[in-house]
Amino acid sequence: METFKPVKQIKASDEVAQQLRTAIFDGTYQAGHKLPSERELIESFMVSRTVVREAIKGLEASGLVEIKQGATGGAFVKAITFERMSSACNDLFFMGKLSFTELCEARLLIEPMIARLAAKNCTKADAEELMQAHRSESDNLAYPHTVVLRQKVHHLLADMTGNRFLAGITKSLLQVLANITNQFEPDTNVIHPAGLHLEVINAVIANDEEAAAQAMYNHLKGFLDRLQHIESDFRNTKE
Repeated sequence: METFKPVKQIKASDEVAQQLRTAIFDGTYQAGHKLPSERELIESFMVSRTVVREAIKGLEASGLVEIKQGATGGAFVKAITFERMSSACNDLFFMGKLSFTELCEARLLIEPMIARLAAKNCTKADAEELMQAHRSESDNLAYPHTVVLRQKVHHLLADMTGNRFLAGITKSLLQVLANITNQFEPDTNVIHPAGLHLEVINAVIANDEEAAAQAMYNHLKGFLDRLQHIESDFRNTKE
């Protein structure tokens, strides 16, 4: 006979947290909104103060709310951003569950699609913002500020897709690779000279989806090949 595990009763605080989590995700409480007060939650759920506080602490630990003190304080819904996804990917890499090569391959697969969608959606305002980001790449700033500037175009293109999930994945990959690269601080002007995004930007502004995808692939292939070579050399010196 099949061996079943004993059924465990769900903690009241877990049930309260789940209902509040659902209310956040379905938009009942949006970013910046304050959740009902402890007294209101106690009355609504018909539970103790301890149960409500445990539920709120669970939401805070998962990054869904932040607790503010004072007379106007309480539990406020946080904006759901790509940082949580970046953190998870970062943990997986440093636990050995993701390789540097896998992360690079993911960018090669995803970002040409990002460029294609950006070219499809590009507006005059988008074009101006892309060109401004391109001009800023020449600013002579210390590492890692130069890296941030030269990632700006990729962030803008990701947002232009209109697909928040794709944008989140792209930004997460950028952040994780930046965290890894920070270990060996390569010369940014060697692996990613200013101006390398121009071909991608021109294709996107021209709404040429195919050219944008190809330009992005070519750009990333060269950049990631250089980065992987530097990462490999760095790793070998540590062995």
